[in-house]
Amino acid sequence: MIGASRAASGRAYQVLSTTNITSTGTQTYTIPSGVVFIEVEMYGGGGGGGRGTIVIGRGSSSHTNGQGGGGGAYVKHKIRIVDLRKDDTLTFTVGAGGGAAINTINHGVDGGDTQLTLHKRSSSTITTFSDIIAGGGEGGRSAQAPGGGLRGEGGVAQNGNLVNTDGGDATNRTSGSGTAIAGTDGGDGANPDGGNGGGAGTEGGLGSAAAVGQVPGGGGGGGASQNNTAANNGGAGKVIIKAFG
Repeated sequence: MIGASRAASGRAYQVLSTTNITSTGTQTYTIPSGVVFIEVEMYGGGGGGGRGTIVIGRGSSSHTNGQGGGGGAYVKHKIRIVDLRKDDTLTFTVGAGGGAAINTINHGVDGGDTQLTLHKRSSSTITTFSDIIAGGGEGGRSAQAPGGGLRGEGGVAQNGNLVNTDGGDATNRTSGSGTAIAGTDGGDGANPDGGNGGGAGTEGGLGSAAAVGQVPGGGGGGGASQNNTAANNGGAGKVIIKAFG
């Protein structure tokens, strides 16, 4: 009929498969059949915690705690490539959690970045990606580490075309005289499902070591100033891939 409008047509795509990649380092995903587009969620690794210390002087003691590591960032990115085909591969780097400081001079180790790097077909490169990154959290500051500036900051999310969320910061270290100071908690991995930051090392008695940051991306807890209690590691990053068709 002349003048009649044509009903808009649309297709509701369904999730064909969900793949979780938790191993760190270089990892490869193979495109299954029937895929129209891919949604990738990436979490950076959490930073390792810093170590605290006590310096005993005449008549008093000076305490400085260790700072927790920062949480890893989160990026969500949609890949809709016209010629995305079965058996094409996507390559990722999955960030490891940063190691705890091994002494009071060194900071905790930064968490590794998680990023999409490559789309290939057989041996041919289709697309090289260089800037879609869920940044790892910074390692926490240790009690006697030299240098200024902030540490324990959450990782930075870069260039996801759907969502970009930075990781959580750890609380900065503090100093005082006479009384032991608990470390600071690690920063949380970014929402929606980032791991909690590791709990701080506790003061009093013999104290206790800090907790590991939860996967994905939780920062490791910082060590207390009591008896040089240990800091702990950050949680590893993660990639979640949803194939739609």
